[in-house]
Amino acid sequence: MGSEPRSRDGGQRIDDGGERTLRTGRPLVDGTPVDGPALDVHPERPASVLLRQSPHPLVSDPASETWATLLERPEQGETDRPVLLQWVSPASPAPPPHSHPTTETFRTLEGTLTVVCDGDPVRLGPGESLTVEAGQAHTFRNDTDETVAFRAKLPSMRTVTGLYTAWGLAHERGRDDDGSYPGPGLLHSLAIAADLYDETAMAMAPQPAQRLLWAVVGRVASLSGVTGIDEAYLDPSFWTRHVEQPAWEP
Repeated sequence: MGSEPRSRDGGQRIDDGGERTLRTGRPLVDGTPVDGPALDVHPERPASVLLRQSPHPLVSDPASETWATLLERPEQGETDRPVLLQWVSPASPAPPPHSHPTTETFRTLEGTLTVVCDGDPVRLGPGESLTVEAGQAHTFRNDTDETVAFRAKLPSMRTVTGLYTAWGLAHERGRDDDGSYPGPGLLHSLAIAADLYDETAMAMAPQPAQRLLWAVVGRVASLSGVTGIDEAYLDPSFWTRHVEQPAWEP
């Protein structure tokens, strides 16, 4: 994975425990990292080893302090499902409870991930996994004071495209005057959710009501010129322009 320019406080360092860490994943402006959420990884730990091996770039959502990379990406027409390596910080909000028509498997690599299934929280430590059944309402969150790394087998590349679209829009929208990242905006977020409705159903309302809601959202978004998921955000060059990539040292 290629590296991008780093600011003076980037690169590897030694933490309080004597372990090497690498600061990466900051938003880029004209190729230079700017103040914003940063990912501190430990090069010898499992998630970092997988990140280094991945042929895909590190991506991020500066609004939710989330980072990810694809570990497995099926080609078009294949039945295999994508596997996403993901980091969530203590500040990352939990996604709204939702369900899929297929199973979804979470496996924690570093830290402790809490997966909530039908309202029941399950804490997964390193090496532990949980498969959420098709149609089961679930979400996940980080209840700790440290960044958690986990891998998830997702329903399809459409799910990945939806995530990457929302995260890419957050980068394009940029920061507010106070330095925070507001994300893609309400209408864009709703348009993305409407495009993913058939494989990611929210647990907020009965299915008939949701179908009506997403139909209305799609119509309003179309009239406003707002699009939903966009495969352009799967282009690796978008992420190498917008997210600081790890500068691994020998």
